[in-house]
Amino acid sequence: MKERSRTPTTKKIARDRVTMLFTQARKAFFTHPERSHRYVELARRIAMRQRIRIGREFRQQYCRHCSSFLVPGSTSRVRVHGGYVVVTCLCCGNRRRYPVGRTSSHEQ
Repeated sequence: MKERSRTPTTKKIARDRVTMLFTQARKAFFTHPERSHRYVELARRIAMRQRIRIGREFRQQYCRHCSSFLVPGSTSRVRVHGGYVVVTCLCCGNRRRYPVGRTSSHEQ
């Protein structure tokens, strides 16, 4: 099997396509939610194939377990509990925890 091209130009094209797919997923969610889930799957597949990282702003917009596009109130539940923001996917029940910004110990 032929090795895939991973030159800097193909990686840049892949990053642009991932960004474009996430913006399309955001636009298409309320009219076609299944289409936005498909856009996320395609973006993840492109990123894995080219071995590029998906940026933090995009990583928090999809479920890593079922690849569904997360919209608070529609496909995800967002709660603050014990110093963490807990995002629950309503499609598969998977939970992600993000730490809330901590204050430094010097302010106390």
